Amino acid sequence: MVDTTTLVVISTLVQTVVISITLIVFVLQFRSQERAIRESSYQGLISRYNDLVSSLADKPDLAMSLFVSAGMPDEVGRATKEEIMVSSHLLLAYGIIEEAYMLYAKKWIDKEEWQQWSAFLERLSRHPLFPTIHRMASGTFDRRFEEYVSKMIPDPHEASRS
Repeated sequence: MVDTTTLVVISTLVQTVVISITLIVFVLQFRSQERAIRESSYQGLISRYNDLVSSLADKPDLAMSLFVSAGMPDEVGRATKEEIMVSSHLLLAYGIIEEAYMLYAKKWIDKEEWQQWSAFLERLSRHPLFPTIHRMASGTFDRRFEEYVSKMIPDPHEASRS
């Protein structure tokens, strides 16, 4: 037969286990919620950045003055309004594809989906203005993504040898 002391000890142990499990669940939920808030904040930032680049595409004079005043390469200062507009759209596409790359790196999209984005990036990289965009953007995107893109861009020295 079980005495009252044993029942109290068992009851206390069960309560302790239940409270411990509850605390662990709360901590895990809090971490998950914090991660979601951070991700949402970053996505909002990326969205505002894309809006900025999109507005530069609509206002080539503004884009040109910003690029030149930011010490961009000389070729930007000699670019036509149309080239600036195209460059802004290429930069916007570059940023959006980087987002897809980051989702792929986090395993939030699968390899097949990433390959579709990569195929689009490969086509964009063939545009004559793209190497300039890539050089201008150097250091402003994820390093691994920039290295990935660098491998797609044809080496101008090899093109001149053929």
